[in-house]
Amino acid sequence: MSKLSITINDNQIQFLKKIADNEGKSLSVVVSELIDEFIKNQTVRSAAVEEKDVSYGAMKISEEAFSEWNNEEDEIYDEL
Repeated sequence: MSKLSITINDNQIQFLKKIADNEGKSLSVVVSELIDEFIKNQTVRSAAVEEKDVSYGAMKISEEAFSEWNNEEDEIYDEL
């Protein structure tokens, strides 16, 4: 296991200590749980971005095929 040294303001450290005390956990455990939650959230966000990128890529690939559908008769639908 690795060690990490960070600098946070006094209010943050006091708040984290109170949380740890209220939950009967060490400060290290509370911070570790916060880091785990942050990583989980970032993983979900990254997956959403990747999914969006894949969808966008699929739309770009099909864009040329749908361009032939653009004609004057369909202009009535452009404002819908």
